[in-house]
Amino acid sequence: MKKYSSDSRHRFDLVLVEDYTQADKDLLENQYQIDPLLLEYVDDKNGPARIESEDSLEDAVIVFWVPISEKSHSEPISVIFHKQQMLMFVTSKMTFIHDGVMDLLKQQEDDRAEFLLDLLLLTLNKYMDIISNLSERTEHIQTHLSSHRNSRNFENLTRVNRNVVYLRSAVKENADCFSQIHSFFKDTHVQIRTVSARKLRKLNLAVRQSTRLIDLISENVEQLSDAYDRLINNDLNAIMRFLTVWSLLLAIPPIVSGFYGMNMHLPLAAGSLAWLISLIVTVILMLLLIIYLHHHHSL
Repeated sequence: MKKYSSDSRHRFDLVLVEDYTQADKDLLENQYQIDPLLLEYVDDKNGPARIESEDSLEDAVIVFWVPISEKSHSEPISVIFHKQQMLMFVTSKMTFIHDGVMDLLKQQEDDRAEFLLDLLLLTLNKYMDIISNLSERTEHIQTHLSSHRNSRNFENLTRVNRNVVYLRSAVKENADCFSQIHSFFKDTHVQIRTVSARKLRKLNLAVRQSTRLIDLISENVEQLSDAYDRLINNDLNAIMRFLTVWSLLLAIPPIVSGFYGMNMHLPLAAGSLAWLISLIVTVILMLLLIIYLHHHHSL
């Protein structure tokens, strides 16, 4: 747990809690007088992104999702406003959040709300980078879909589809939370400055853009999956048609040779050219079968 006291650039104390433990919880309850009900939101690692507060920012908790590294996996981050303090609960895997907080501390951030909005914009920009990378991967798979229908492309498509599902869930959760934040500033008695209002509008635009892009990628991946399934089915049908035709053709020689191998009198079975006649009969029957299959669009 690290505390960054207020200074000339910041009028609030920032407490950064990394890898929240029971000892941290006891310290926050006893020394910082944090309401245990607020800390319950921090303990809930599977809860939705949301904001819980009264009619002011004196005691409030904001939970939103942040990406881990460059992948689609996300984890929740909790921010508690208590009196004139701002407490952030992060994990050691949220490296870009650590770097972002350090950069924001070097800037002029008088208000906690502005600091939070900048942090949310930083999170959205990170998601936008991941979404852009995912879009490039989707386009690459789409380009090579027809010419390279192999297991590697299928695995790539499966991974992209899984990443889109996880990423879309986190983006949608954050979109709901950020809309609550926008409504909170609009409907409560919290005084919002011009700078914060501008950042709120920017955040709203970024939320809509990220939601629209992830929806487009999701639809594109779904269409790619359907197209890939159709291509695989067509390839399988072509293989089955090829095997069926050849099995029919190759069934004729054993039938003809079987008849001529029987101990009974057959026409054209006498003489030294009987084997040649049997070959000619076999070829004729095979040609007739080919003509029949072609006429009935089986070839």
